[in-house]
Amino acid sequence: MKYFYKQLKNKENKILRGVLNTPDDFSEDKKYKTIIMFHGFGGDRNGSSFFRTDNAKFFTKKGYIVFRYDFSGSGESEGDFYDMTLSREIEEANMIYDDIVKQEFVLDNEITLYGHSLGGVISVILAERVNVKNLILLAPAVNLNDVNEESEKAKKELISKAYDDGFDIGGKIISYNFLKDAKKYDIYSYAQSFEQNVLILRGEEDIIVNDHCNKKLSKIYKKASYHVIENADHSFRDYYAREKCYELMDKFLK
Repeated sequence: MKYFYKQLKNKENKILRGVLNTPDDFSEDKKYKTIIMFHGFGGDRNGSSFFRTDNAKFFTKKGYIVFRYDFSGSGESEGDFYDMTLSREIEEANMIYDDIVKQEFVLDNEITLYGHSLGGVISVILAERVNVKNLILLAPAVNLNDVNEESEKAKKELISKAYDDGFDIGGKIISYNFLKDAKKYDIYSYAQSFEQNVLILRGEEDIIVNDHCNKKLSKIYKKASYHVIENADHSFRDYYAREKCYELMDKFLK
């Protein structure tokens, strides 16, 4: 797998750093099916235990090219995580998409959005606005605005870690504006008009995103398949669980 490091600037003039992964025989004179990966809340383009890096290796062996960026305030990109909002990341995802479709080697009618957790929410919303062929959603955090017992419990836990200037999310502080901004989005509504195929994967041991909301999302989509992966947590930190994910993705994309 080859690496081509990329940079973009968002509207605040902050640099977003990313990478394009390609097959070893990549040529700019050819056109490729493309996967755009969006990481989750507090994550980065590589993923926990290099999940997205390994997934990119799997895809490039199948002939795909893969773009992976860090949102501003995350990973190696510039910006302050404290100010992160769903709106800001949707805007950056749209900017990343717009830049990618301009590349001569990208088949613009063969683009798959791939999102994990909050990146899954971003993919759900962006797919309603742009031209994509498929959606791969890993534990999409649509429970962000869902009203059920499990979701409310998770929100109360977050609030219990509140300080005067924001929430502690495990070593990083994020502004209260994050939840205020997220409330603007009826996430499920973006799925109603999407006509293409959707694959939703969730770990059976996931304690962050619940089964109820992912199952609900799969029923709203017109062409969705939903799979619960054994022995997998929210970050799919199990070797054989990841192998099962890759197998399902490969089958889905064929």
